[in-house]
Amino acid sequence: QQQDKRHSTMNPLAGLERSVGKELLDKIQSSKLLVVGSGGIGCELLKDLALSGFRQVEVIDLDTIDVSNLNRQLLFRSNHVGMAKCTVACQVAQSMVPPTTTQGLAKVVYRAHHGNVCDTSQFHVAFVKRFDLVLNALDNVEARRRVNRLCLAGSVPLIEAGTTGYLGQVTVIHQDLACYECRTQETQKVYPICTIRSTPSMPVHTIVWAKELYKLLCHSSLEESMLYEDEEGEEPSTYMEAVKKVRKLIKAPNTATNSRSDHDQELATAGAALLEALYHTEIQKQLDMGRYKAAKKTPTPLQYSLIEASSAEDNPNRNNTNAIWSIQNCLSEFQHLLQRATAAASTELLEAFDKDDDLAMRFVAAASNLRSHVFGIQPLQSIYSAKGIAGNIIPAIATTNAICAGLQILQAFRVLKAKLSEPAQPLKEACQYINCIRNKTRNGLFLTASALESPNPSCFVCRNAVIPLQINIDQWTLEQFLKTIVKGRLGFEAPTLLLQGDFIWEEGDGADSSEYELNLAKTLSKLPCGGIRNGTVLEIDDATQNLTIQVSVTNQEVWEGDLADLDYPFLVGATPKAAAAPVKPEAVATEKCDDDDDDDIVVVCDDQKEDDVVMLLDSDDEERTNSKRPADSTEGEPVAKKQKK
Repeated sequence: QQQDKRHSTMNPLAGLERSVGKELLDKIQSSKLLVVGSGGIGCELLKDLALSGFRQVEVIDLDTIDVSNLNRQLLFRSNHVGMAKCTVACQVAQSMVPPTTTQGLAKVVYRAHHGNVCDTSQFHVAFVKRFDLVLNALDNVEARRRVNRLCLAGSVPLIEAGTTGYLGQVTVIHQDLACYECRTQETQKVYPICTIRSTPSMPVHTIVWAKELYKLLCHSSLEESMLYEDEEGEEPSTYMEAVKKVRKLIKAPNTATNSRSDHDQELATAGAALLEALYHTEIQKQLDMGRYKAAKKTPTPLQYSLIEASSAEDNPNRNNTNAIWSIQNCLSEFQHLLQRATAAASTELLEAFDKDDDLAMRFVAAASNLRSHVFGIQPLQSIYSAKGIAGNIIPAIATTNAICAGLQILQAFRVLKAKLSEPAQPLKEACQYINCIRNKTRNGLFLTASALESPNPSCFVCRNAVIPLQINIDQWTLEQFLKTIVKGRLGFEAPTLLLQGDFIWEEGDGADSSEYELNLAKTLSKLPCGGIRNGTVLEIDDATQNLTIQVSVTNQEVWEGDLADLDYPFLVGATPKAAAAPVKPEAVATEKCDDDDDDDIVVVCDDQKEDDVVMLLDSDDEERTNSKRPADSTEGEPVAKKQKK
């Protein structure tokens, strides 16, 4: 006992060595790990990795530290605000690695990569192959799909984890195990434009509308907002003239007038005109057109006397994020935020809405409440509750993050131990799918384990299944198809499209996309090689992910149900079905690939209730072997390149 005590004093990892054995401890200390994400789970994970003796760890994260992170991301302090999360996390975690007297070990190195894991120029299959194990601490579908595909292509085990509130899950992904995309990925519900613009019925509808209004006023391109109306169109716009006036005053405050006071007064007048146009004139126009004759609720135009009486300084509840602003408060806040936008235009004004930007969030809360008031939608939202809908977040529980990070470490031990076996033990036998639940089971358990699932035969990522797709080939252009389906729905980064062996689009290293730009504006049926027809099988390849799939296209001209209301409906008909499980190993769907925190979730609404939530737990690439010959077509004709055999 005295000898063990002396050994423990000299070697802080002696207790771990007695638990797992010297052979596994040596494997732990020599293994190279990649961690993707250094937010809520990521901080806990890096701390645990360091204290467990892992000496060679690299971390990828795009985000910087915000004040709101400090209450649960334990590696960060107030003096770190504004710095890259991965850089600080690596510095702090590296200092936690226990010293050891063992000879011949590699130097302790925790290396940060401040970047986007979806950046194909930095993070590709060859990069991932350098590691023995990858651990995810992400919050969104796009980033997780990317890591899932890289690990499968590189044959590197992936330990996936996520949390939402008190719920969490940990699973292992590898060949012969279900991958991340073997399950249907829940995404944020898409609302028809006509509902958002004309017939809102839930707070989420008005919040989406307010986000688009923010974009209409602040984005460099008016056309980026779905509220944009062409003033030269068949139907004259009631608000675009007012929008342009406000944009001019916000974007160029120094040239609009000769003095600041004159400018502020002019902006107040323009703001009042915009409020009248949006909340009175436009609504009255829709009423006069009879749009709401069959509606359950008829909107009431905002009284101009309320707009006229509003003042930019008249909101005593401005600093209370939990207060429900009155209509007068919302009008005042709207005017006040236009003044703030003018002051921030040159340095801080964001073009697109960001839930963490104070100005943008306050604007959306005020504008959405005004629209909810007009349409009789209850309840009105505080800044805090509006942020929960607009940003799709719920409060994070630091303890849940810590539990799931610890479970990832235990799974990492199992993966490494399986590699030491002769022959290597299958991970399906060595590892488990673990759930962290809020209410204990009948057996008194808060952690439940089940066997890892086998791959879904319908998964196009790990089982090369053909994907059925229903789409209107005479309506969709190639540009829309690439953006919405190939990159958006299917998650390709640098796709190459082949039709009957000929290239109709190509991206990636060494590709010259300009040769195919003539194809972008063409509908799918008008593409070269006879176009895409009913029954066509289209091949899509992405060298950055070592992934090739086939899409079987069915032409669909008539749509029913919710899809009938969309401008460009489509249906991916046989993607992997979601298996029954208490918690899905999925992540948040966001508009951008943003691998920051891991504890955001999607708010998905149905037609009855707006606060239903889906628990979403949170070197160069190998050269392409397909060569091409020059295009045969002339300028203005469809462009295609034939693939050499």
